[in-house]
Amino acid sequence: MSDPVLYRPFDIVQRLGTEKAVIYRCIEVLPGRGFMVQSADRVWLPVDREMLRGHEQRFWELLCEEAPEVRRRLFATVEQAIASFDADFNED
Repeated sequence: MSDPVLYRPFDIVQRLGTEKAVIYRCIEVLPGRGFMVQSADRVWLPVDREMLRGHEQRFWELLCEEAPEVRRRLFATVEQAIASFDADFNED
């Protein structure tokens, strides 16, 4: 039986001006296997708490539905993972 895979979820935030930001929902696959971005959520002022709750719920649903390392390629750095995610899902 193989050891269970461990995940460390964390957020990286990028400001997109004075009234908008993007929250990258990142995951580190442990130990030291790499980083991926599972999703990116846009947030505008005024912040809607229900929208934030929805983002959080979808994050956990995606994580439970499919292993992060199956969903997206792993990268050596979180910056590489973000750049790849942006290239695949550029919404601007």
